[in-house]
Amino acid sequence: MKQYVTGTIFKKLWFWFETPHDVPGADMVNFFTYSDGNYEGFTRTQTLTSVIALSATLDEIWSKTRKKFIQRQIEQGRSRGVTVAQSSDFTSFYPLFKDFRSSKKLPRISYKVLSQNGTLFLARFAGEVIAGGIFITDGTHVRAWVLASRRLDGMDGRMRDIIGDANRMVIWEAISWAKQNGYAVFDMGGIDPDSKDSGQRSLAEFKEAFGGERKSAFYYHKVYSAPLKVWMRLRKLIA
Repeated sequence: MKQYVTGTIFKKLWFWFETPHDVPGADMVNFFTYSDGNYEGFTRTQTLTSVIALSATLDEIWSKTRKKFIQRQIEQGRSRGVTVAQSSDFTSFYPLFKDFRSSKKLPRISYKVLSQNGTLFLARFAGEVIAGGIFITDGTHVRAWVLASRRLDGMDGRMRDIIGDANRMVIWEAISWAKQNGYAVFDMGGIDPDSKDSGQRSLAEFKEAFGGERKSAFYYHKVYSAPLKVWMRLRKLIA
């Protein structure tokens, strides 16, 4: 799967779930893969993720989720009237996505790239979008790409609980969809359980509560363009 990064004068390409290789005509290439190897000219970054094997039945996958942290909240969200479904309405998700990432001070990412390459799931309550997620897929894998919700909007306690339920429901709906559509692996999108950042540790706990197994993953990148190399060095110095 190839993802073009737009909005720059340089041609940058992303490849998901693919072994690194040279790409003629590119200024920079990035690969995400589970393969650990030495590829000439590529810089490697190792990460950790949590993956769910979809060879099991959906009931078996459900049984591995934490009862008091995932199952109860999903069932509670349903009883409260939260609904989740796959959607093509990226326009409705954008304001929530933008505000959430701004509040969390997360890195910028092109929404155009997300909407052109991702599969969207939206959670609604009382007719309003309160949570959602965009997932990147190929013929075998589904990986959580970006997740966002209204939980940082200063809601009261009950509404925060409902949004927490919705967050879990979005991921479970994506897992169910992946299973029903014949994918083999659901990737929770990366974890850092030993981070010094308590927020990252909490996020890892949340993701691992869905019952996946830890797995090493790798990012590889290679820059071909000399002007781009200079620009990247300058940005690093400024930062």
